Amino acid sequence: MLRKLTPLVSFLLFIPMLIEAQQASEYPNDYLSPAFHAGRRAAVREMMPKNTVGIFFASQVRNRNNDVDFQFAQNKNFYYLTGLEEPNSMLLIFKEPVTVLGKTGTEFLFVQPRNPSREMWTGKILGVEGVQELYKLDNVFTHDQFTYTAIDLSKVDSVLTTLYSENIISKYYGRGGSDPLSKMAQLIDSAITGNKKPNASRTIGNILRTLRAIKQPEEITLIAKAASISTEGHNAVMKGIKTGMTEYQAQAIMEYYFKKNGSEYPGYPSINGSAENTCVLHYETNQRLMKDGDLLLSDCAAEYHGYSADVTRTIPVNGKFSPAQKIIYELVLEAQDSAFLLCKSGNASNEPHKAAVRVITRGLTKLGIIATDAELRTYFPHGTSHGLGLDVHDPNPGILQTGAVFTVEPGIYIPPGSKCDKKWWNIGVRIEDDILITDTGYQNLSAGSPRTVAEIEKMAKQKSIFK
Repeated sequence: MLRKLTPLVSFLLFIPMLIEAQQASEYPNDYLSPAFHAGRRAAVREMMPKNTVGIFFASQVRNRNNDVDFQFAQNKNFYYLTGLEEPNSMLLIFKEPVTVLGKTGTEFLFVQPRNPSREMWTGKILGVEGVQELYKLDNVFTHDQFTYTAIDLSKVDSVLTTLYSENIISKYYGRGGSDPLSKMAQLIDSAITGNKKPNASRTIGNILRTLRAIKQPEEITLIAKAASISTEGHNAVMKGIKTGMTEYQAQAIMEYYFKKNGSEYPGYPSINGSAENTCVLHYETNQRLMKDGDLLLSDCAAEYHGYSADVTRTIPVNGKFSPAQKIIYELVLEAQDSAFLLCKSGNASNEPHKAAVRVITRGLTKLGIIATDAELRTYFPHGTSHGLGLDVHDPNPGILQTGAVFTVEPGIYIPPGSKCDKKWWNIGVRIEDDILITDTGYQNLSAGSPRTVAEIEKMAKQKSIFK
């Protein structure tokens, strides 16, 4: 019998608890429903002008190098309208019913055909029957059925597409490309040119921005799940961080908890910057060895079933804020709390930012870091809010209303060499939370991770297998 467990043995004994399954079904069953996507297509069609067709392309598979491709990521508008996560597909939504390949309706989806040889290497392709069964769509065809004469645009006044311009073929698909999406895009291009139909990409873009800016209940559930997963990762870093770790080790702790809790991917490249790197807004190298007295700014969040959170916490590597760090941190916290108070239905979406600016301007002036209001952008160079959802920078309504989800993320960044007392150098602080506008005010979806100095320092003292 071992009297004392080595750290390695202790960790190995802990692994079963780390990987205990939390999923009840064989595969996840909480994806958006076919009814949700059908409702979004109906909403788009309702807002389309008369005698128009909306054309939406799936993303392409992109080559990384040699025979290795990048991880496939679906076009978010296409996903919003279909739920389908396969490439080589195209959706057409007509304002009025038309007949395409013998079927009459307003919605037509072209997908990639089944290919047993390819599926042995990369997994099942749904094909027509699979898409019809899973997504409850009636008018589904394979993309090889799409020809120049497959659709009749003679009665269409305008073609609406989010990925169409005069150079669409060369920009997105490569003129003369041999892949199915390129061929369909070129056929669409020819059909539009041949019928001299005006393109109204701005119209369909505005329709989708309007719809996506206000989340449906099913979307809010997924964003809240992504936020909850994200806060668990941030809390694990608060507990596990210590002097002598690297930024990428903090990233590893964070992303382990994302994956452990069912997140398919990070919502965006993880930002884990320490010391002077806290002052680089989108720092992604994450290579530095962290030292005693450093701050660590972690802007990291999970994506869950296509929806992303966006959470930032700034913490002391040694578990204790220095006096100067605490002053700057609490100024940012005060700015965020002031911004929260303006998160109300009916307010302009830039009101939270204005509140944060007032607090930080007053605070930095009092500290002698700035002398005039015009200097503020030197240390607070970004906005306070952006929409959140399928994209980490999702559409945001001009006027806040129930169902809007957005970030509140004030920050102060004082890099070395700044024109202020050296005691402030290398202090970069951002605090970011995900806010849902409700009928009665707002809900902080990422409130599960501490924000105050006292709460962070308390959590830093808790046990962690990573220490």
